[in-house]
Amino acid sequence: KNILCMITMCRLLSPEDDENLHQEPLGLADAMLVRGIYLRKLREIVEEDERRRAETAILEEEDELVVTASDEVEYLSTGQSVLRYESYLSHQRYYDDLKHVDYDFIDYGKTLGGGNCIIKQDKSLGKGGFCWDAGFILAEHLLSTSKFSPSDSILELGSGTGLCGIILAKSRKCNVEITDLQELLPLMQQNVALNNFSSDGKLAQMNLSPLDISVLYKNANTQQQQGQPLGSCIAQTLEWGAVARNDGGKKYSMIIGADVVTSLYDPIKLAETIHHLCHKNSEVHISIKLRLDKPHKLFEMRMRELFNCVQIIKPTQSLNKNPSVYIFQATKPIIPLHPLSQ
Repeated sequence: KNILCMITMCRLLSPEDDENLHQEPLGLADAMLVRGIYLRKLREIVEEDERRRAETAILEEEDELVVTASDEVEYLSTGQSVLRYESYLSHQRYYDDLKHVDYDFIDYGKTLGGGNCIIKQDKSLGKGGFCWDAGFILAEHLLSTSKFSPSDSILELGSGTGLCGIILAKSRKCNVEITDLQELLPLMQQNVALNNFSSDGKLAQMNLSPLDISVLYKNANTQQQQGQPLGSCIAQTLEWGAVARNDGGKKYSMIIGADVVTSLYDPIKLAETIHHLCHKNSEVHISIKLRLDKPHKLFEMRMRELFNCVQIIKPTQSLNKNPSVYIFQATKPIIPLHPLSQ
């Protein structure tokens, strides 16, 4: 038994320890020292085994979660897919930007008073054709923290699908304009029609059968059953900087944007466009995902030059708990207005 212990002990020793062990016969003190080294290394092995077992247990729990919690998806007669967003919120296993890009429609569930919010996506339009966590989080944050009135005019910049603005207009008595570049206008118009804001034929262009509409709205076949929006919503084009100079001088009580501070766009022009469209009592709410240091810093720098009150807060009111999304808020624009950069 002692020979076996010594063999095991030598295998556990470092090369330096092993060399010292064979230089001279072991005295009592040296034997106790070697035994201490052996026991220490044995404890390290046990601790490493415990760590690995703990990691394995976590992975097994995650695998079990994958099986028991999954996204609920239904299909239309056209083969198009519909994600029930509540099913994702029930597990929220992932927050990557492209997690839902393969779904044709996302059902965001019932809004406060305006029925279900259904949003169509279009992968062919690139990032502008997708729904982002930042849009849903911003909408829920504003519904929980801001006051709205029928006279409020709200402008959403870089709307893409129109998610945030549409949720607000369905849930509150206010007037929302969702805006983006010309190539995204048809998608925005379709989502406006899909959520019962208009009857201009855009819904008919989507070639959805009555059965498909029933699936989308969970057997709510009429506008009355689907829920009428509390506010109004229109879609139009707006190019930051150039078009704002020719907008007729209209100002808005609230300007919003979801994940619009990106490397794809000019953050200085965005800040100046926002300021140009404000009156003295306007509020600005921009949801951002903290992943692009330079664009965010440029945007914040210019906004602090244009507004007296600027802050970045962590939203807490949304069911979506994406840890990377923050809200950039600005009020009290500096007057006189600065001209837009050329």
